[in-house]
Amino acid sequence: MGKILVSCCCLLLLSSLVYAGECIDDFENGNADGWDEVSGDWEVQEGTYTQLGLGMNVMSIPRTIIQSPWEFSDGTIEVTIVFSEESDGTEVPAILYRMIDEDNGYAFRLRKEPGADDEADRFIMEVGRFLDGQFDYIRGDAFPVDIERPCKIKLEVEGAFTKGYYDDIVRIRVGDLTETFKKGMVGLAVFDANEPMHFDDITISGQGIFPFPPLSEKVDPGGKLASAWGEIKTQ
Repeated sequence: MGKILVSCCCLLLLSSLVYAGECIDDFENGNADGWDEVSGDWEVQEGTYTQLGLGMNVMSIPRTIIQSPWEFSDGTIEVTIVFSEESDGTEVPAILYRMIDEDNGYAFRLRKEPGADDEADRFIMEVGRFLDGQFDYIRGDAFPVDIERPCKIKLEVEGAFTKGYYDDIVRIRVGDLTETFKKGMVGLAVFDANEPMHFDDITISGQGIFPFPPLSEKVDPGGKLASAWGEIKTQ
């Protein structure tokens, strides 16, 4: 019986190793090939993917979507968010996930709490549905954020639940019992885009995720990621 259990555990471990993977974009080569800029002005500046800021009266929320051959369902998304030096924190950066098209999916947002005055004040980490290009709030929690420092964000998504981390500390747990969106694309957005907003070091991990050109070429054109893509193509 013990041998059977060990064998089963080994098979499960091997299965997770075979199907789990990651895709990374750090924009170090100076372009955003592989992204579809749905709305707004985006460009790579000094190794970060930057939304240039369009003013507070933008009708369409600036957003961009990875044109991946896979769809994200369960797994993790890590993004470093950097507010510009001119920002007073009123911009609302967002991570889009399980997007079934450019207008519908889930959205994670980092939003300054109403009434907060100084830059190192409380922000709300919130999750909602992104429906027809607009945010539909589910739940959020407030905590202190210093926007003069890069904000390291990680989302853990499993089934109907999303767990949000700020600087490696869990800040929010959200469930959508309707589980409206089960899988889809990953993207970035900025609500209330006034000053430029910078995104960097994007890592997407989960079953069925793998590096693909041109994103794989950005990270290391002659290294492990490019080789991994070559191996997948020959299978």
